[in-house]
Amino acid sequence: MKLILLLFICFFFQHSEVFSQTEYIEVNSSILKESRQIKLQLPRNYNSSEKEYPILIVLDGDYLFEPFAGNVDYLSYWEIIPEAIVVGINQAGHRREDGLLDEVDELPTSTGADFYEFIGLEVLKYLDDNYRTTPFAIIAGLDYMANFSNFYLLKQNPLFSGYINFSPDVTPLLPERLKRKLDKIDNKIWYYLGTAENDIPELKNKIKTLDSYLAICKNPNVNYRFETFEDKDHFSFVADAIPKALTSIFETYGPISDLEYQSKLLTSSSPSTYLEDKYFTIQELYALEIPVRVVDFLKTADAIEEKELWDDYQNLSKLAKKEVSGTVLHHYFQGRYFEKAGQPKRAIKEYQAAYGLESAGYLNSDVLLGKADALIQTFGY
Repeated sequence: MKLILLLFICFFFQHSEVFSQTEYIEVNSSILKESRQIKLQLPRNYNSSEKEYPILIVLDGDYLFEPFAGNVDYLSYWEIIPEAIVVGINQAGHRREDGLLDEVDELPTSTGADFYEFIGLEVLKYLDDNYRTTPFAIIAGLDYMANFSNFYLLKQNPLFSGYINFSPDVTPLLPERLKRKLDKIDNKIWYYLGTAENDIPELKNKIKTLDSYLAICKNPNVNYRFETFEDKDHFSFVADAIPKALTSIFETYGPISDLEYQSKLLTSSSPSTYLEDKYFTIQELYALEIPVRVVDFLKTADAIEEKELWDDYQNLSKLAKKEVSGTVLHHYFQGRYFEKAGQPKRAIKEYQAAYGLESAGYLNSDVLLGKADALIQTFGY
């Protein structure tokens, strides 16, 4: 029994890098003139990878960090959102002072101004200096601190690309300020606003006012979403809202969904071009360069078959050769093109060339060889 336990412990430590890692770090702040703890979750396999990752800053990290970290880990595991470095700022005992605003101009002042600079100048710099980060960053908060997070958007050059506001305690001047800013902003911004059906009445009224300003913003650079969660209260709705907010911000990142297939891929004049554009957009929006997923190649092929755009297989084949050259996809797409173009000999040659290559979803070399044999029997070669 002791031997089995020892082997298990050894296995766990040898393979611990496959699990998300949480670190507790004391940041010595010259601005706050004290040490402040942050929680940090690194993506799975961070230590065995050279990739760079987006950052998610979670205010009120003493209770909001874990639900955000868990959702990021789960959703990124299924590639619905990218892997990210999640950072929780512990504010227990400091929250009221951290979010302090001037009563007249409603901007961070005194300890609030210090905390504002602590995030912008020290926490983000610490992360960039010590971890592999991309320029894409999100900030999230609840009520009092959610309102505070908006002041990073009001900067001349906003520090964050994504803003997750759960039931913000909106200050009176904020809606008009945000509207003016978002109407003219040149870079892409994602703004998620959430509340509950049974939220605190005073907050609901403020949130309704904020939504009335943001909903009429027509700037194409702004991706705004507002949701009200039924049968939830001020605290319980957060558990449902976190995955909604994350998937809203990273809507373009995930694999092609059934809705995207029907509304965009099938309506495009060239499914293969749509696929290329999708991954170019991911790189442009999120500063992430990822290979085209096999499942997206297969859905694009489905669209080509459904629309009978056989010439489009040639472009899809070139993309597969570039992105997944070790798989059967390149030869399968070429084979389908030649088969539909009335060139069975060339189709047979392509299918046979896939022998020994890696499978891709439901396609493997046996399937392609079977298609070659069927053509040989049909045409008597």
